[in-house]
Amino acid sequence: MFRCVVLFCSLLAVAHLTAEVCAATASGWKLVTPQDLKLTAKDIGDAEADAAILFRDGALNDDENDGTSLKLYIRIKIFNDRGRRFADVQLPYKVELGKITDVHARTVKADGTVIEVDEKDIFDKLILKNSHGTHRAKVFSMPGVDAGAIIEYRYRQTYPQGFRYFQLELQDELFIKELRYRVKIPPLVKADVRWVTFNVDDEKLFDPVWNGAFNITADNIKPFKREPLMPPELTVKMWGWLYYSTGFETKPDKYWRDYAERKHEAALAETKPTRTIRRIVESLTIGERTAPEKLKRIYHYVQTEIQNIGARDKEKATVKADDDFQPNDSPEQTLRRRYGDPRELNRLFIAMLRAAGFDARVAELVTRDENFFHKSFADNFQFDDEVTAVLQADGSLQFFDPGTRYCPFGSLAWQKEAVTALVYGKKDWRFAETSVTPAERNREERRLLITPYPDGRLDVQIDSKATGLRALEMQSELMGLSREEQSKQVLATAHEKFPAATINESSVKVADSRQAAGAVAASYSFTLPQGAMRTEKRLFLRPALINRRDEAFLTAEHRVNSLYFHFAWSESDIVIIDIPAGYEIEQLPETINIDIGAARYQAAFHCEGGRIIYERNLIVNAITFTTKQYATAKAFFDRVHEADRTLIAFRQK
Repeated sequence: MFRCVVLFCSLLAVAHLTAEVCAATASGWKLVTPQDLKLTAKDIGDAEADAAILFRDGALNDDENDGTSLKLYIRIKIFNDRGRRFADVQLPYKVELGKITDVHARTVKADGTVIEVDEKDIFDKLILKNSHGTHRAKVFSMPGVDAGAIIEYRYRQTYPQGFRYFQLELQDELFIKELRYRVKIPPLVKADVRWVTFNVDDEKLFDPVWNGAFNITADNIKPFKREPLMPPELTVKMWGWLYYSTGFETKPDKYWRDYAERKHEAALAETKPTRTIRRIVESLTIGERTAPEKLKRIYHYVQTEIQNIGARDKEKATVKADDDFQPNDSPEQTLRRRYGDPRELNRLFIAMLRAAGFDARVAELVTRDENFFHKSFADNFQFDDEVTAVLQADGSLQFFDPGTRYCPFGSLAWQKEAVTALVYGKKDWRFAETSVTPAERNREERRLLITPYPDGRLDVQIDSKATGLRALEMQSELMGLSREEQSKQVLATAHEKFPAATINESSVKVADSRQAAGAVAASYSFTLPQGAMRTEKRLFLRPALINRRDEAFLTAEHRVNSLYFHFAWSESDIVIIDIPAGYEIEQLPETINIDIGAARYQAAFHCEGGRIIYERNLIVNAITFTTKQYATAKAFFDRVHEADRTLIAFRQK
């Protein structure tokens, strides 16, 4: 009898489990096992982990009627309260390339309770819209997420135009217990199907296995660490490119030589100066005697007289239907129409320089805002931009960037600086490192007039000016805004920086920044209550902190990734402080100097005409500090923060 009961219970348990599996399969969800619910951070080898990806399951199909389809299913285990931040999900996509559909999400609580995300709670949100395209995202929040819960979601991303190169994520900021991709390729595809991985220690770890489709599998993938001021993610985390190639040459040296020589011949034909181009160049440079003067005059003409319409969608042969601008067939057409995209402006600039007698070449590169160039990867697809290289008599190169709106003469957009560029040529083609704008040219200058009062109140007038690449960043942010809208943006930034201040809105002024290579200037005034610390007989003021937060620049003791700046930069402050009525200076601080070679700081105080003049200068010449150099960089910025906290003391007479 006892055996019958046990057998009956066993059969009942099997039947119940089978029913659960069937129900899960029917709903599209995979079964959540007791082992999944019991999994802890210790089980993955990191007791401090906030969460882990139990599996990332992808099915890429390039053989469907509506284009390429990627179906993703992701399951995440939440270990502690900090891990609850992963309950806010954002699935980004670029509108010009495709869309995301069939989004489903649910939470499985620690006790097995399931809470589905309602379709009405999944939103489509605009993230960014610029000349490169429209970026949107499906966003939703997982309900009822506590420590021990499981969240999972699945969706379908479609690419109607298909793909030649497809990026597959192989690593995440979370530990991945299981990674699975199945890739289906059209049976009659004529090109070779190739797979390359980046930032992978073991190249065989993600090797595809063919069994009617490509299968990529890996287990227990360590996370990469996301840190502030780090290099682009694609340069530190593991990822792969699946792509079609019609080329046969795989040896990098020969591939790049053949490519540079072939493209040089095509570029020479495209940028050959016509009679019209020569006539314009002659009229522009007739009063300029030296080569640098001529070069600067031509650059200024392209930047100011030819409208930069921004980058066209690389995935399309023509611009969008609602766009009045049509592609230009030649530099002369760009000149006649007086508009062009960045590539067309660059080619026009080269044609005009050639008309003036310069040896100007196309230089292709990979912008470092997203990735770095991989010379060993013999495929030109990785190039995403170009600049002009001018070959000097001594064989050196000078780079220019006419295709970036407002880019100062002699500089490149920061994304194109300090990168490897392929300079076209017949026998003299080469790889070359692009130039870096000196920190002193990428400067933010501020002049503050501070009037303290005995009650601790401060009246402050700020006049600021940005130059070089700092100005370029600000011009890009202000581009397309009216003068009134620009003033409102400056006002919003001021409110964010000085939340306790009363800002005089009528004082906000933004100088006209429409001219190429110009500075961006703004000014405003405000009153800051309790801006100075007050005692019975003294007032204390920290002038450096009037315009910045009282917090350390670098807080982490150690880093996994390099410290990475967009460009070399500098800033200077001249602060003029009135001595409050009825007070006198108790003592002025000593001059402070800090210099580590790659960065330096100086702060000095002196009296002039009954006022205190405080001057502060910070220069950072390096773009990257490696993890070995981080301790030195942190020590420097910590000392700068301490110096910025220096007090000026006023004493009642």
